[in-house]
Amino acid sequence: MIRWRIGLAVAGLCAALVLAGCGSGDSPGPDGSSVSSSPVSSGPVSSGPVSSSPVSSASLSEDELYAEAERVYRAYFELEQDTFAAGGAETLPEGMDEYVMDPFANILVQGFSQVFDRGWRMQPGTRARIVYVKRTPEIAREDSLATLQVCVDSSQSPLVDSSDNIIGGGYDTNRLFFRYDNDGLLKIYGSNKMEDDSCEG
Repeated sequence: MIRWRIGLAVAGLCAALVLAGCGSGDSPGPDGSSVSSSPVSSGPVSSGPVSSSPVSSASLSEDELYAEAERVYRAYFELEQDTFAAGGAETLPEGMDEYVMDPFANILVQGFSQVFDRGWRMQPGTRARIVYVKRTPEIAREDSLATLQVCVDSSQSPLVDSSDNIIGGGYDTNRLFFRYDNDGLLKIYGSNKMEDDSCEG
């Protein structure tokens, strides 16, 4: 069975299509070297909402930068959930370009398109939940400005096919990498899949 989990579209897409660059390996650093994925950061963890207003890119403190990254992720997550509930999409959903950019955006479109083409959708009346959002400033790649480690539980909100057969659900742990786009907005541009038998940690 294809292992699809809906906490983050790219996680399921990696499992289904075995895309290059997906997986739980270490993240490349700015010089191409590997940045170890362990130990796991013991930095601040957030499970509550953050401000819904975007902030400018000028002179943010680290706390302000990470607060904005959390806001961006949570806003993206809500649109992602809406898209799965609607049965996928053939293009990037309206408004999502405020929170994601390529190459991450392109991978999302492929994942959403696969859900749409196969007639899958999130089990009606359910929704995945964010278990934690963890700030991991010590992890970086390329020109990322902020990194979040997130874990989502979709065990009670699986993807189902047109006959309501369960396609998959479970736990998704990912590292998300953020940088500013040309429009001045902080966005998710990359993701690394991690081991995810649970959301402990």
